[in-house]
Amino acid sequence: MCTGIETALAIAAMASAGVSAYAQHQSAKAQSDAMRVQADTESMERTAAAEEELGQNIKAHREARARARVAAGESGAMGASFAASINQSLQDQDMDAGLIAKNLAFQQRGIQDRLSLGLSQVRDISAVEAGLNIATAGASGYQTGLSIKRARQGKKPNEQGDPHA
Repeated sequence: MCTGIETALAIAAMASAGVSAYAQHQSAKAQSDAMRVQADTESMERTAAAEEELGQNIKAHREARARARVAAGESGAMGASFAASINQSLQDQDMDAGLIAKNLAFQQRGIQDRLSLGLSQVRDISAVEAGLNIATAGASGYQTGLSIKRARQGKKPNEQGDPHA
């Protein structure tokens, strides 16, 4: 027969376990969100740096081609070798842009890998685990209540009273 103290302790223990499970979930969520924000920030910084490098690279190649055009125009050497050097400059620019893009892709993959690893290490409680913790806490609280009740009645904690005796 269930009395007030067993029920009260069971409910209190279950409430405490529920609050603890919720707090653990919120903590895990906050950690995950912080990791995602950090990864997004790092990704944006890396992208901005790559865009800056690409812009400087394109500017340097354009300046080199402009100098070549001026020099070729002043000397009158606008033949096939001039066209080949301009084409080579354009190819070099494209190759540099490709390397910058490839390096950025590797950096982005590294950021995502670190994020995935970090997220895999975040300990979030599952609904089943939370339910089991709450149920276990309730049973433990109920048993504690029974022990208190028996102690008040002068019985040993493991002694079973026969209600029909």
